[in-house]
Amino acid sequence: MLKRFMTCLLAMTAVFAHAQNLLEVSNVSQPNDVYSSANDEAAVAIYCHRSIPLSFTSTMDKSANPFKTDLQGSDSIYYISFPTGNRYRGRILTVTSPGYNIVEIPLELEPKQLLTFRLTDPNAMVDAGCYREHRNKGVAEMKKMNYDEARSQFVVARECSDVDKDENEKNIALIDSLLMLRQSADLAFKTLDYLKAMELYQQMMKMNPYDTYASERYTESSKSFVGDCELFFKKAESYYQDRDFEKAKELYQRVIDKNCQNSPTAEMRLHSINSLALARKDHSRVLTYEWKQDAPIGIHYGSYNMHKVGGFFQMDLNSSVFDAIRKDCYYGDEKFPEFNISFGWTIKIANPVWIHFGPGFTGKMYYGTYLAKEYPTKGYGETDLLDLRKMGLDLNPGLTKDEVSETDNDELLDAWQHLNFAAAISPVVGVTVKYSYFAFRLTYQYRWSIQSKLSDFMGKSRLSVGVGVAF
Repeated sequence: MLKRFMTCLLAMTAVFAHAQNLLEVSNVSQPNDVYSSANDEAAVAIYCHRSIPLSFTSTMDKSANPFKTDLQGSDSIYYISFPTGNRYRGRILTVTSPGYNIVEIPLELEPKQLLTFRLTDPNAMVDAGCYREHRNKGVAEMKKMNYDEARSQFVVARECSDVDKDENEKNIALIDSLLMLRQSADLAFKTLDYLKAMELYQQMMKMNPYDTYASERYTESSKSFVGDCELFFKKAESYYQDRDFEKAKELYQRVIDKNCQNSPTAEMRLHSINSLALARKDHSRVLTYEWKQDAPIGIHYGSYNMHKVGGFFQMDLNSSVFDAIRKDCYYGDEKFPEFNISFGWTIKIANPVWIHFGPGFTGKMYYGTYLAKEYPTKGYGETDLLDLRKMGLDLNPGLTKDEVSETDNDELLDAWQHLNFAAAISPVVGVTVKYSYFAFRLTYQYRWSIQSKLSDFMGKSRLSVGVGVAF
């Protein structure tokens, strides 16, 4: 009876001792780790040897089940996402595994944050056997970044009778990859190819979160990369402002090739420079002097591109506009102040011919007070008598302009200088012939008077002729 009791007691003690195996937790998170998610969530990645299965619970979440589990060498990686916010402060993640003590990990998570932890059995090498002993030594050397020694341990493990061939070969392949990546990353760093160095060091950090050398080099490469990008872009902007486009192009292209954060702006600048160079080559810009009836002072500027739609702007006026600005216009003047504005599009028909078309506006001023249905059609000239009857004044129609200017009759003076404004919508269409540095334009303007009673005064249409240069 006593012997049976002692046997049970020893069995219970063995089970209890087995249940108290330790799992140690270490935080191996990297400062630049980010979890990409649509919402303000964070994530936790937990590494543990695949021979130790894990399960998870949380003090503040209904479920803490991994959304993804991967294998990396001899490790299983568990990925768990969590919501964030003030209501989740004080969250504790509980990790359990058969035969091991419970592990509690406090979590204070920020949106988009990724924390990485590794769970290990510190007693794993006790009575481990040949393979497990060398495997664990190799893993320990890998954590210390002694990759050559780690590989040697895994190679020795090949000769063990209890070797796990698949696992061991994966570990050797992992070490070989880390050695190759370190060599390539260091070479890229030395040759100042910081973007490539960042990518390679980041791959090493993913394969071995304990690699502080790769982490430090990644941070240094990132700072150098950002610094180079800012330097190239600032120099390119300076050359661009000074219109030294050849030097600016070279630096903008380097910004684009390096995939810097200013790449979109650099691409826009480069496109602008190339477009300007093409315009110069094709003499796409046209500047002409324009002549039009009643508005002989005109200027036009436009872009006449070989392969895409361009635009133009045109303005015409006469010298009477300046008299109107000086308030030196009166009833009976021979010429009326007039100005035209038009703009629109240019399209190549067949080199060297382009068409241009677009909306426009015409303004025309006249002076004096007129009777109903009596509006001017032309000026009278300064020596002619003023038709006071058309001005609605019952006065002697024989007064000259000089006599009117000397009168003290306020009614007459007001009627004589009263400003009237006529307006018309004036669309235009025409052709432009451009050859080498020479350009010729012919434009038809239709006028739709806003006040129909002034349609004769405004005129139905006009032609304008332009001659100038293409450059």
